[in-house]
Amino acid sequence: MGRPATSSVAAAFAAIYVFWGTTFLAIRWAVADVPPLLTIAIRCMAGGALLLLWLRVRGGWVPSSPRAWARATVAGTLLFLGCHSVMASVEQRVSSGETALLMTAIPLWLVLLDSLRRRVAPPPLVVVGLLVGAGGVALLTGSAALSGGRAGDRIALVLCALAWAVGSLVARDGERPASAVQATAMQLLSGGAVVTAVGALSSEGARWATVHLTARAGWSLVFLVVCGTVLGMASYTWLLRVTSPAAVGTYAFVNPVIALLLGRAVGDDQLGPRTVAAAALVVAGVVLIQRAGAGSRTRIARDASLPNSGPDRPALGIRGLN
Repeated sequence: MGRPATSSVAAAFAAIYVFWGTTFLAIRWAVADVPPLLTIAIRCMAGGALLLLWLRVRGGWVPSSPRAWARATVAGTLLFLGCHSVMASVEQRVSSGETALLMTAIPLWLVLLDSLRRRVAPPPLVVVGLLVGAGGVALLTGSAALSGGRAGDRIALVLCALAWAVGSLVARDGERPASAVQATAMQLLSGGAVVTAVGALSSEGARWATVHLTARAGWSLVFLVVCGTVLGMASYTWLLRVTSPAAVGTYAFVNPVIALLLGRAVGDDQLGPRTVAAAALVVAGVVLIQRAGAGSRTRIARDASLPNSGPDRPALGIRGLN
């Protein structure tokens, strides 16, 4: 296979940077009118169905075993119920930029969990990155920041990041399809089914039939499905084949910057000194972890994904799907 055109690579990077960085604001606009669980259920089921259709048309769908579907369901439940659904609920009260910033705790959790699971100490540069990134999260969620009455929401976002990290590791190990796109479709469909069931049985379900879908919420949902899930996923998977995982992984620290700037532009975020300092620390921490992962050829660089992203391995990023 020849070298891809520079313009194609640039367009694919622009897709994962801009699309996934924008999904945080799209979710915030969607949940202003559509209940959070319904928002995520629509995104998962529609996105999974489109990916399934794409695979069928291309002849790339391979029947999977019950064990593979069971693992996809566990991973999908953690990713889309434990992470995205809670995150969507929190975004009814917390700005899109701050949400994106706190979700960068995902690479930090992944490093810690992977090191504990393999019983291998992370490289020194990774430890420094963890401390710097954790300092940024602490600055944003510390006592002074929590005085605004959003303590529970901010802590919930950090725990969302943990759920995404655990789901990513569950999906990475064990029996899974060879195709990352098929694995993602399976996680979306199975996780989306769980979100749909939980939402229908919860108090939110009573409001589903009376939802008034505004144009802004409707287009936000379309963006989440088409751009955030399908196009973002396709771009991410292709980039992993033609560039290095370390280069592709840069979205982990570009996305929150895009989200903060976009939120500021539309008046959703107020970039005070604390937020700017926290953003600088978190992004610096992720950069250090990314560089260490690339240098030591660990799996960390591949796995440091945001919840709105797409995977080189199953589940390591639909961002966003966030």
